[in-house]
Amino acid sequence: MSGLGAAWYRSIKTASRSGMRVERAFNDPSAALRSGLGVAIALFGALAWLGPAHAVLPALGAQLTGMTSVLPGYRRGPGLATVTALGLFASAFAGNAVAPWPVLFVLVLAVWAFGAAMFWALGAAPGIAASMTVPVMLTIARPPRDFGDAVQFALLIGGGAAVQVVLVVVWPDRSWNAQRGALADACASVADYARRLSRDPDAVFDPNALAQARAAATLTPRQARRRPSELSGIRVLMDEVRAVLAALARPGGRRPEGEQTQVRDLLDAAAGVLDTAAASIRTGSVAPPSTALLTAMERAARDSTVGEAARDAAEKLIDLLTQIDAVLRQTGEGGEGEPNRRGILTRPDIRQRLAEAGRTIRHELRRDSPIRRHALRVAVVVAVADGVGKLLNVQHGYWAALTVMMVMRPDFSQTFSRGVARFAGTLVGVALASAVVELSHPGPWVAALLAVACTSALYLVMQSGYLVASTLITAYIVFLLSMDGLALASTVRERVALTLFGGLIVFASYALWPSWQTVTLAGRLADLIETTGVYAAGAIEAVAVPGRGSRRRAREALLNSRDAYLALESAAIAAAQEPVRDRGPSREGLTRAHRALARLFEAAVVLQTHRPADDEPPRPAGTAFAHTLRDALVATASQVRHGQTVDATDLDSALQKWRAAADGTPSPILRDVTRLAAEANHLQELLITLDTAR
Repeated sequence: MSGLGAAWYRSIKTASRSGMRVERAFNDPSAALRSGLGVAIALFGALAWLGPAHAVLPALGAQLTGMTSVLPGYRRGPGLATVTALGLFASAFAGNAVAPWPVLFVLVLAVWAFGAAMFWALGAAPGIAASMTVPVMLTIARPPRDFGDAVQFALLIGGGAAVQVVLVVVWPDRSWNAQRGALADACASVADYARRLSRDPDAVFDPNALAQARAAATLTPRQARRRPSELSGIRVLMDEVRAVLAALARPGGRRPEGEQTQVRDLLDAAAGVLDTAAASIRTGSVAPPSTALLTAMERAARDSTVGEAARDAAEKLIDLLTQIDAVLRQTGEGGEGEPNRRGILTRPDIRQRLAEAGRTIRHELRRDSPIRRHALRVAVVVAVADGVGKLLNVQHGYWAALTVMMVMRPDFSQTFSRGVARFAGTLVGVALASAVVELSHPGPWVAALLAVACTSALYLVMQSGYLVASTLITAYIVFLLSMDGLALASTVRERVALTLFGGLIVFASYALWPSWQTVTLAGRLADLIETTGVYAAGAIEAVAVPGRGSRRRAREALLNSRDAYLALESAAIAAAQEPVRDRGPSREGLTRAHRALARLFEAAVVLQTHRPADDEPPRPAGTAFAHTLRDALVATASQVRHGQTVDATDLDSALQKWRAAADGTPSPILRDVTRLAAEANHLQELLITLDTAR
């Protein structure tokens, strides 16, 4: 087998295994019950009022809108469900309005699919919700008798969706389990970092858990007033603890053996405190060992074998961990006081969110955007699949286009894994549901009850994997169709054949029109170099020009660098599963650059632990060095992005000017700035080596 063929075989095998995997993951039972109840109200109400022939439409609207309420997220309000309901109504009306003209319908379908796919720029939840509006256009489109008929169809779909919106309003999410889990995971990740630092001072911290905790902490003011006290303030403290841990583990010079042993003990004790805090957050109750561990840390910090720098870091760490312990001991002591507002991230209002969404989508309309390329591929493939069905006059030809829409994702691995899972789930779901129908011959009400049971189970286990979800969705559709007494034998055969046809079109589209994450790695790496350089310069300015403004800018730069880190990590994971290896940085080179950037980031984090008083005079030499560092790494990022040779910058001479200025900068700050400059020099040297090797 050739190298290219082997790469494709390996990638498809990996993606297929991923698609067939079933996880033990469940949604919130309360949210699943609410969404299942919405489908039951819409389906049974329409069945009693309109009969089996028309009951399918409200049930479809309720089922699709209900899925938005159980998508991964934190305290999801009625906003996404409302937008989905409006999208379903508009899609149903547009599809019916142009249904008499097949060519026009295919064109409108392509434009609608393109617009829906562009919503992936806003994240997975908006992308999935927008994608669900396309199946409505596909499945219920038929030539209307008149304008009123098209409106009636759209109202039936929208009415079922509106049931779910009303339920979300009157039955909102009240559980804080998702926030507890995210914050506890962040605390546990910092504990694991402390434990790894005790063994390896160069250990790299993965910021993903902290990013998830930040997302979970983004609330409306009303939610913030009701937030449990143990969930407020700790996230901000976690960032500070992470920085002090790095400062404690990395002194900037060689330590005596006795001090190294003592620092390892301090880090292990800190890990124990953080593990206890994570357990307390997850359960909502304080575990007793935290105080004992803090006492042990205090004794270790006073030990004479620990040097001055390590003792200062240990004292900062103990203070921070004591604050965390104090916050946890407020559990249940007050709902709406000031502690609940500490560290709140206010969720923007609807106008701000719409404006930001518009800016994000417009930005992704550029020619080199992977989201735009994905949207174009979806539009073309969906139009081709539906057009072929219409051209061949297949009765349920829309199922091929439906498979395309539900399977295609912006990256290769998810698309292939979902395609395999979709086909397998269709076979299993059709077999099981058809067997039930053929053996029991259920009446309309019993078939409706079975359909509600399937979709309720779907809401509960939707995170278990697409194989399970596809099986339940297929069974749900079979039971819906059986309410009207349709001939299942031919319907089942057509569905299986057209699902396979749609999957083959999807696979062919990726082979003929690829959109590889591999080719974006250089740009993602450049983004991380630039944002990390801006953050490192911001950390220097925060100590060179003390004040709230410089600290705020450094914090914003830190978050931007974290986002770039996660974007590169996500792209690298997706690229590792693609059947291309000769585009962009090599995997080994990317790993080395990634690690060098992590060390530079950690050096900036350590520097940020210094908090000069706001009334201290500015240090112009420090500001000049920050500008030099920022300009150097921004230029390096541009060179990496455009495939140019990286030029090294003489940062040592700029740092020497700061030292020579004798402006009263404390020696610990200069020591940490020196380490940061050394990491920046190492990064540039590494990038030059990688460029030469390539």
